[in-house]
Amino acid sequence: MQLFIDSSSPEEIRQARQWGIIDGVTTNPSLMSKVGPDAQAALAAVVEASPGQVFCQVIGGQDVATLKAQARWLHKFSSKIIIKLPMTIAGLKALQELKKDTPQMPLAVTAVASIAQAYLVAKCGADVVALFNGPLDQALDQPVDLVAPIRKVYGNYGFKTRILSCGRLPRAFGEFAAAGTDICTLRFEFLKLLFEHPYTESRMNGFMRDWHSTYGDKRWPEA
Repeated sequence: MQLFIDSSSPEEIRQARQWGIIDGVTTNPSLMSKVGPDAQAALAAVVEASPGQVFCQVIGGQDVATLKAQARWLHKFSSKIIIKLPMTIAGLKALQELKKDTPQMPLAVTAVASIAQAYLVAKCGADVVALFNGPLDQALDQPVDLVAPIRKVYGNYGFKTRILSCGRLPRAFGEFAAAGTDICTLRFEFLKLLFEHPYTESRMNGFMRDWHSTYGDKRWPEA
């Protein structure tokens, strides 16, 4: 499973990159709006900071020609970009036409919130289905199991579309990974939580307390 950071902040991306755990970056219009007013410069900074692929969403949802034109521009902007199209009739129509004209253009469909939508996305030829399972989990205050049934549907019909999950807390992250998601993306504050657990902290504090009680500030020799 690949791990992405959901961010438009080059500073956050670079810090997470230093941890050695992220493979790329996901963005969305809400995140990009926080780093205005020059959207192109902001996107360029994100692309430069990312260690790998960058998901970037076209703006709008109902006009096929507009969606296609933006997708072509983003494809030329950087080879690292995976273009996100909206989960609308126009978005899926644009997906099919773009794949016919430029098969190598990497395309995802975003804001997918049901198994039926995920089926349509794969049937239309998307490279990635971007699930809103994390936000759904948070909004409904209950676990939302989308990855496992979508994985099964894709296996049933030979779809090669990769599954991207939008994670929140470590519990959901673990469930998405166990269910077989291909990519999980988390905001910076949630990404940091993956390193943490109260039991780990308690045990490490106990180890250090016991060591210091006998050896004080001594450590093992350093080579």
